[in-house]
Amino acid sequence: MTTAGSAAGSAKAGGSITQSELDAFLAAHSTALKGKDRAAFLAAVDPKNADLLKQQGQLYDNLQKIPFASAAYRFGSMDGGESTFAQGAQATVAVNFDHQITGVDTAPVEEQYRWTVVRGATGLQVTAVDAPTNRRGYPAPWDSIANLTVLTRKHVVIMADDTSSSFAKSRADALESDAQYDFAHWTGGTGTAPGFAVFLTSNRDTYEGIYDQGRDESVGVTVPMPAVSDPSSAGGTYPSSRIAIDTTHYKNLDPADADIIFKHEMTHAMIDPFENLSGRSEQDHLWVVEGFAEWESQRMYSPTELLYDGDTLHAYATKHGAPKALPTDAQVYSSDSDASSLGYFYSHMAMRYMAGKWSPEKVDQFVLYVYKNATSATCVDDAMKNVLSTTTDQFTQGYASWYRSSL
Repeated sequence: MTTAGSAAGSAKAGGSITQSELDAFLAAHSTALKGKDRAAFLAAVDPKNADLLKQQGQLYDNLQKIPFASAAYRFGSMDGGESTFAQGAQATVAVNFDHQITGVDTAPVEEQYRWTVVRGATGLQVTAVDAPTNRRGYPAPWDSIANLTVLTRKHVVIMADDTSSSFAKSRADALESDAQYDFAHWTGGTGTAPGFAVFLTSNRDTYEGIYDQGRDESVGVTVPMPAVSDPSSAGGTYPSSRIAIDTTHYKNLDPADADIIFKHEMTHAMIDPFENLSGRSEQDHLWVVEGFAEWESQRMYSPTELLYDGDTLHAYATKHGAPKALPTDAQVYSSDSDASSLGYFYSHMAMRYMAGKWSPEKVDQFVLYVYKNATSATCVDDAMKNVLSTTTDQFTQGYASWYRSSL
């Protein structure tokens, strides 16, 4: 039997590690994963490194639970590889884990690792696995969690650690219903994500570290995943996303509160494939991104049913007054939680105004236009003109007037 650890054993005993050796090494590692051969998968690891063997064994076990349409390891780039002694060749290698989750990803996406690879007596061996220089979806839940819980439904793949395993099992059907809710309301046409990968935890450190998203002010986050066909991630759209949610606040609350955060993040993930991420927009448009997700997740509620920070909608609106302008990106994603909450609120209300004055279908068209033209310096202005037949100033004035008279 040829294992990942011995695939390169017949290569030259000395000298630098070559890409062709690494290609063969990674191909054998991929074959071991696909063939459900745990021993062969772990044969790639330095047998003297007990901690790494344990971690990679945990990774293998977790990966076997994920419904992958495809999954393979691929050479990315290499530093080093030069050596002056026969069995001491070493290289730092960027390794791509190309994978597509069935029912979630529209195309294969990549996660990247940094492996330290050495030439031993029997071939190449991995002695360390670390974060890549430019993190690409690392660490995923399968890298970080022992005994990962994985549940599947038609539109949702749910992952959870031990802190939220029971919560995941009790809410799996609700998550599927929330996914169906979002899909049922979308009128913007084809091209959405087909489903969602959702990770649940109430461990705050784990939540903030997963996918390296670092959103310390959030309780839910949607992280775009780079496509295999776009390894530079310098432009284009991302074919899929990963959702992470801190369940701390939802275990003892009304299930409807959890549904709101689920629907909110799924809304982001549903339409993320449309967003042009090739550069930064020069026009503030996060109020569109977050306002749409807020509105979509709560559109079934009348204004009198909405609560913000424990206040009724009317009390909250009265407390903060009518907006003088649409929220800026800095306000929406402010590190000040009060400023950010108000930014989200004003964004939500702007979408409610838009849906009432024009239509929910126009909201979808407006959001789709902004997403597809997100790098334009006039993406919002152009959407106002081309979708709503108005101007941003006119919209803002009408929104403020509606806010004062209606809320």
